[in-house]
Amino acid sequence: MIVQVIDSARPSFLYRAASGVGVGLCVATLTSCSLFSSRDDATIGYYLPLTVQLRSDPSIAGAQLTYQDACGQRQSLPISAPLQETLRRKTGRVFEKVLTGETGSSSAPDGYVDALLGLANVDLAIPRKANRSYTATVTLGLNFAYTAADGRVLYSKKIQSIGRGEIDVTEASCEVQGLDKIAQEAMGYVTDGMAKQLGTSNNIIDAAQARQAGGPKAAAGPVPVPMGEPATVIFRAIFRNENRNQVLHTGEAVAIEVEVKNEGPGTARAVELLVTAMPTSIERIPSVVSVGDLQPGEVKHLTLDGKVGVVKDVLQEELTLMLRAGSPSVQLPSAKKFLVAMKPESATEAVAMPVEVDQLPRRTSILKQPKAVGIVIGVGRFRESSIARVKYAARDAEVMATYLKSIGGIPSERVRVLVDTHALKSDLTEVLEEWLPKQVDPTTVVYVSVTGRGVVEATTGAVSMMLFDSTATSGTRLYSLRRLQESLAKLPIQRAVVMLDLSLERAPGKEEASMISPLWEQEGIGKEKIMWMVGNRAVQEAHNYDPGRHGLFTYQLLKGLGGAADFDKNGVILAGELCTYTKWQVLKTAREQYGNEQEPLCLPGPGQRASVRLQPVVRFK
Repeated sequence: MIVQVIDSARPSFLYRAASGVGVGLCVATLTSCSLFSSRDDATIGYYLPLTVQLRSDPSIAGAQLTYQDACGQRQSLPISAPLQETLRRKTGRVFEKVLTGETGSSSAPDGYVDALLGLANVDLAIPRKANRSYTATVTLGLNFAYTAADGRVLYSKKIQSIGRGEIDVTEASCEVQGLDKIAQEAMGYVTDGMAKQLGTSNNIIDAAQARQAGGPKAAAGPVPVPMGEPATVIFRAIFRNENRNQVLHTGEAVAIEVEVKNEGPGTARAVELLVTAMPTSIERIPSVVSVGDLQPGEVKHLTLDGKVGVVKDVLQEELTLMLRAGSPSVQLPSAKKFLVAMKPESATEAVAMPVEVDQLPRRTSILKQPKAVGIVIGVGRFRESSIARVKYAARDAEVMATYLKSIGGIPSERVRVLVDTHALKSDLTEVLEEWLPKQVDPTTVVYVSVTGRGVVEATTGAVSMMLFDSTATSGTRLYSLRRLQESLAKLPIQRAVVMLDLSLERAPGKEEASMISPLWEQEGIGKEKIMWMVGNRAVQEAHNYDPGRHGLFTYQLLKGLGGAADFDKNGVILAGELCTYTKWQVLKTAREQYGNEQEPLCLPGPGQRASVRLQPVVRFK
């Protein structure tokens, strides 16, 4: 709770009300109370005796909110016009006169208000089309500054505000209704905040007092202080140790290689890399490293050399890398974390260090598949709370999609990702049976990755995938592998590679002792052009690999795609090589670390002369 009391010692223009009523107290937070009422006849303002020019950044002229509608399709809500109008109106309640557009010498302003749109985000989840309402929030950020006519910046700040409410959807339409009202609320709150900050700034008040006392009129042609176009900074990092044995020892040399890139249209200024390690066992690596300014499209490389300190016990160290910037319009990536295994030289225990598969491999893949298609499904939670969650399913899907695009060379627009609430049976049906047939020709290779939960039919052993709206007791809500094969087999494609990381349970309806094993061998025309990589062939929970923060099968798939599956070191990883590598790594890890089996399956198997096993999935330089 914030209480703002306007100082009675300040000039009276600070609290003059449009309605003629003076108010000196507001109890509010930016997200729950507006300093300015939305009703003009009850509006309170500051009306500082200054003439200002309002300059909006291009980010405001093109402002829009993106969200997914009730059918899971990406939609945009333009907010530029109402945002510009709200900015003009709220600025007019702070200053005596507000100019927009170009100004001549006869209307030279006393100062300039620059505004730039920061975060613009919609938090909305619609699990299915139905006649009901769902809660939604809209978060808007605003970067603004007041610059005097002589070029001095008297005030600048970044703020965020949230609008909350409910949207309505119907079973008969994909349309979302009511989001514009929530967006308007967020715009009102964030511009209220801007007005309050400008109206109570001591520097701006002092400038207003000087102007009211008869100070000189501002000269035309001020020094411009542009807010600048937004910048988007991304980075990659690789951790290397001297012995290359994935375990650190006392005195061993280590290096962190970092690549930082600005993908936005604006300049990213004063970028810095922050390095933290817990516990602090790595020496010589500074905690803050200057990257400097990054021009649009510019890439910078850093190498940080360090040394391992004294290691007395077997332990794991968490190394965290993150970026910060000095300019307000920079969009920064999330932090990256590495788990580093350490042990003293005398220790005999084997210490496993997980490979950071979320980071793309250092080697560059030169495989280009402009006609290929990727379909990635990850369902870790379900509409029915009684169904057990799959811990890393969503994460598996997101990283696999990145690999297919970056390493597999598939264009981004040809990769569809269905995760959790946006992975309904109708969504998968639409993607496989309506969207996919329009994307393929005889040269197309289709990659399908599924992570989640499956059901085995009691009498036939047929396996079906569970989607967000599925239940084990209703076959109509499942999507069978038989149907998946038929959808792929009838397409005029070159071949398909299907990767399944499923925890399996039996469908009810028969005594467990008489139930048959899952049926993986698919029959029918076209089966010879489909490669199946099955992560778990038996009815059991598939293992999670917590050190790598993925399902065990998916973790080893990603590790193999990163280069580990290149058995003959020729720079090319074939589908057969990838499945063989992943199979034995999963078997070995499950036995050694979990004490039980999880056996993957490759169909067709080695020696069956299936050309689909020769499909290149990665080609390195």
